[in-house]
Amino acid sequence: MASFPAAMGMTAVGLVASYAIKAQCVLNLWADALQYRRLCYNDIQPLFIFRGVANGLLPYIDAQYEYPVLTGLFMDLAGRVLRALADVSNIANSNENYFQVTVLMLAPFAFFVTASLRPRVTSRRLLMWSIGSPLVLYAFHNWDLIAVALAAVALAGIEDRRDGLGSSALAAGASAKLYPLFLLPGVLLERWSRGDRSSAVRIMTGFVAVFVLLNLPWVALSSGVGPVFDRPEIVSLAQQLELRDPELNGWLGIWSFHAARYPDFGTVWFWIAHHLKAVFPSEFWRVPIEGQSSGYKDFVSIASLILFAAGSLWMLWAGWRRQKTEGEFPLMSVSLGILVIFLLVSKVHSPQYALWLVPLLAMLNIPWRYVFGYFVADLGVFVSGFYYFTVMEFADPAWKGMFEVAVLARALALGLLAWRSTSAERLFPAPARATQ
Repeated sequence: MASFPAAMGMTAVGLVASYAIKAQCVLNLWADALQYRRLCYNDIQPLFIFRGVANGLLPYIDAQYEYPVLTGLFMDLAGRVLRALADVSNIANSNENYFQVTVLMLAPFAFFVTASLRPRVTSRRLLMWSIGSPLVLYAFHNWDLIAVALAAVALAGIEDRRDGLGSSALAAGASAKLYPLFLLPGVLLERWSRGDRSSAVRIMTGFVAVFVLLNLPWVALSSGVGPVFDRPEIVSLAQQLELRDPELNGWLGIWSFHAARYPDFGTVWFWIAHHLKAVFPSEFWRVPIEGQSSGYKDFVSIASLILFAAGSLWMLWAGWRRQKTEGEFPLMSVSLGILVIFLLVSKVHSPQYALWLVPLLAMLNIPWRYVFGYFVADLGVFVSGFYYFTVMEFADPAWKGMFEVAVLARALALGLLAWRSTSAERLFPAPARATQ
């Protein structure tokens, strides 16, 4: 395994490379599609304005947020840090400086992942995380590093049989991004397969307790409980900025927002509709406007949920069968399989989702050709997608075709990872065995 300084140093290299790409959008105006041509687009700068962070609006209470509470509170905290700096210096309360503050606050989470992985993987597998294309491209694209770090800490805690740490980190991760919740069934089944029912109960109880502790206050506050709503000037500002939506505001708005989304460009679902509506013109395919219903959107919402549930159950069943023959439930391979199934069938596929898979890919003996195949396909989606956005006003531009091919190639790469995960083995079942 890599020495601690070397591991942290390589992660720093990856983060510097990631910042160098995104910094182009900090140093230049977002004009003439520069954010797409330079591949430096990030969600951090625009949402500084569009989620009311610049004006100090409280997440879920004053403004609509599509992210779970720990991410929303992190966004708000970064805004407060920037405003505090602006009060005592010449720093402007701007989206550019908000990006800089967010980078400094996000970077430690990448090092937490490295620290969790270092005693569990070989030096070469660790490079998959520290200087791999997902970290370089997406570390500062969004806020997913928070959930990735918490998921990595959770899996390390579970593997070390530290149930309190594992369940707490898993609940915190699910309160930053939903995907760590998908790991919980495998964790419980792993404990159950050992005959350690008390451990399974402790993990489930700890997860529920921490998740409720983190989320319940915001459920109550955003539902209108308490004096925080007695601020007519803030309500007026939020309405002027169009940041309050009665149907989407509050804690439940996190889930309502995503339920109302039409399949995005980066999914196979979108391209199915793109071709079928040309052959079978119908209102069924239309993109809903202003909360209107859409037959295809509703169909995909249900179909993707059914496919994900069925795929997850199959992965859990396959893991249980392996436990019967191998003597140990393959938690990491089952976890990878479930996440890959989600990425395959979800109606939303944001670029930074690639970060979710890397810690698990590093811990398993997935052949490098599968890993590189996925990274290359994902890179193809990233580049062709952004260049497609620069020319969307033209009919059937070449980038559109390349983007579609890249999306399909990534889906194929994910399918191969899903298949390979069913037989993948943990490289080092315990940190003490990580000697390479």
